[in-house]
Amino acid sequence: MDDLGLFLVLLFFAVIFISQALLLPVAGQKAKHGELANRLKQAQQKLDEESLSLLHEYYLKEMTPIERQLVKMQPFERLKKMLELSGISLSLTKLLGWTLVVSIVVGAISFLLGQLWYINIALFVAVWGIVYLFIQKRISNRLQKFEEQLPEGLDIIKRVLQAGQPINQAFKEVGEEMPDPIGIEFKKTFNLLNFGYDMRLAILQMVDRTPTISMLAFSSAVILQKETGGNLTENLDKVSKVLRARFKLSRKIRTLSAEARLSSWILVLSPFALYILTMFINPTHAELLISDPRGVTAVSAGIISLAIGALWIRKIINIKV
Repeated sequence: MDDLGLFLVLLFFAVIFISQALLLPVAGQKAKHGELANRLKQAQQKLDEESLSLLHEYYLKEMTPIERQLVKMQPFERLKKMLELSGISLSLTKLLGWTLVVSIVVGAISFLLGQLWYINIALFVAVWGIVYLFIQKRISNRLQKFEEQLPEGLDIIKRVLQAGQPINQAFKEVGEEMPDPIGIEFKKTFNLLNFGYDMRLAILQMVDRTPTISMLAFSSAVILQKETGGNLTENLDKVSKVLRARFKLSRKIRTLSAEARLSSWILVLSPFALYILTMFINPTHAELLISDPRGVTAVSAGIISLAIGALWIRKIINIKV
C-alpha cells in the first residue's frame, strides 16, 4: 500500500470515529445503559418458565423464517434489537438486503472509475458504517423524545387512576392521547394486557423496548405497587417530579456543554476546510500534502490526533444523569 492509499484509509476510519464521537448525544443518554441492562436482566431472571416462554414467543412472532435463523447469531440479534429501538419500520432482511445492494453498487462504481482495490473496500465498508451511525442516531433521538414525553404520560395515568379507572385503561388513554414514540409503546402494552399477559411481563416488555432510566423508574413503581400494595397515584406523582428534575438537569448539562461540542466541530472540521481552501488558492502547495511521503505522514498523524481529541472531548462532556 503506497502513502496515498494509507492516507485515504486513515482518513476513512478517522471520519467514522469522529462521527461516532460527535454525533452521539451527551448527558448519558445511551441506547443501552449498563446499569439498566443489568437490572432488567435481573428482573427477567425472576420470571417463571411460562412467562419467559411468552416473552420469547412475542419476540419471534413477527419475524420471517429467515430472520428467526439470523437472530440466532449474536451480531444479527443485536442489529434486530437496534432496529426495534430506532423505530424504523424495516425488517432485518430488508435492511441487510438494501445495505448490501447499495454497498456493492458504490464499490462497483469505484472499481469502474479505476480506483485502487483498498479504496473500493473502504467505500464498501463505509456504506455499512453510515447505516450503523444512522440507526444509532435514530435510537438516541427516539429514546430522548420518549424520556421527554414520559412525565406528561404519567400525569395522564394519574388523572385516570384518580377517576377510579384501572391502570389498563390508563395505558389505553396514554396510547390514544400521546404522540409517538410514547403513544405506540403504551398502546402495545395495553394490547398485551388485553391478551392476558401478566402486568409484570407486559411492563418488562415495555422496558425492553424503551431501555431508559426514566422507564426503569416508572416500571419499578408499577411493579412494586402490584407486589406490595400502596398508593400508585402518589408514587407516580413522585416519579414524575423526579423525572422532570432529571430532564431539567440534563437540558442544563447540554446547554453548558454546547460550547465544548461546538469547539469539537470547529477543531475537527477546520483543518479539512483549510485544506479545501488551499486547493483553490494554491493547488501545488496543497498537493504536496498527499504526494510527498512526509506530507502524508504529517496529515495521517494529524487525523489520528483529531480522532483522539474528539473522543476525549466526548468523554469529558458525557455526564450521566
